[in-house]
Amino acid sequence: MARKNRVSIPDAVYHVTTRIAHRAMLLAGETVKDRIMEIVYSTAIFSGVEVYAWCIMDNHIHILVHVPRVPGELWIDEGREPDAYAFGMRPPECREPMWPSPPQGTVSRPRPAVGFMLDDDEFVERLSGIYGRERAERRVAGWCRLEEAGCAVRAMADRERLCRRMYNISQFMKTLKERVTHIFNSPQGKARHEGALWQGRFHSGVEEPTAAVLAVVAAYIEFNPVKAGIADAPGSWRWSSFSCALGDGPRSAVCRRMYERMLGCPWEEARAHMEAIFADRLPDDLTQESLHEICERHAAKGDVAEHEARGPVDGSPAGGEGACGYGGETGGVAHVPPRIRASQAIRVTLHVFRGAFIGSVEFARRALSQLPDGFPAPGTRSARMCSALLWEVPPARAA
Repeated sequence: MARKNRVSIPDAVYHVTTRIAHRAMLLAGETVKDRIMEIVYSTAIFSGVEVYAWCIMDNHIHILVHVPRVPGELWIDEGREPDAYAFGMRPPECREPMWPSPPQGTVSRPRPAVGFMLDDDEFVERLSGIYGRERAERRVAGWCRLEEAGCAVRAMADRERLCRRMYNISQFMKTLKERVTHIFNSPQGKARHEGALWQGRFHSGVEEPTAAVLAVVAAYIEFNPVKAGIADAPGSWRWSSFSCALGDGPRSAVCRRMYERMLGCPWEEARAHMEAIFADRLPDDLTQESLHEICERHAAKGDVAEHEARGPVDGSPAGGEGACGYGGETGGVAHVPPRIRASQAIRVTLHVFRGAFIGSVEFARRALSQLPDGFPAPGTRSARMCSALLWEVPPARAA
């Protein structure tokens, strides 16, 4: 069976997770984690993406990454924006099974044109992160020699191949995973690992780019070591963006700037928001198991259209996209109590949120409408997600 295409839209924020095969603890070493931290940032520079939050566990990695639009100054045609977000997508006919034979007259749809190009100096800077400056300069110099020899087409083809690896979530993760695999499978490596390193494809979900949603998803990423019982607090796990931002290492300033950009406020305020989410707990009379069951039932039976038409009930708060708190249970549809916030439920598991999106139903439908032809319509299961949790950051508690 052909693989399903990922949800990939322009100017989007993704939560991506990739796991070591057989859940093996191959990332447990401190040296390995330190190396992966460097690879994440250098790959982001090459790919043209922004890393908002990250956490490296012993057998898997979490990253919250923003894939921006291609900057206008790089466009080849000023009147047409490049479809870089679609580079990793295969056209619908590639997802059809090999049998039966396709109907006569079927025309394959080519991948989108590159549509943008970097100058040689920018290529050197991008390539230096993953290949080293000396190798990057040799590659760019090779293009110049090809052009002088009348082989400009070959040089441009190589440039386009590199551009196809930029501004795209699938290509970012492909480059990242290849470079991490090289640590273990390289003949010069000390790990002496053989065979497949990763457990299948990486997981990705599109996040609504609001401060409240991104703060909660980032908190989920940072809280992983605490949930796993290997850290007392998110800030005590050395290999996470929050802990890095609290410190004074070489990446600390970069992490603080990313939190400021993600939450739209100064670092001290962003830190208070994150700590408030970490401290926000479920009501005493509601267990994690019961919350998980409620959210599962809501995701399985909830009718988004019915909720939007009926509006809030039983004193639940109105207003705000995704602020759909409902009390009780009517019409066979499970409702999440209005007092439950996403910042509390995030401490249970992110799997209570169904579909490919985290955020409001309105955001999911807008995102689906931006997908290329051949993807599900907004009325399909991907848009029917658990939107009942309140996307708000709890107030910072006084010291």
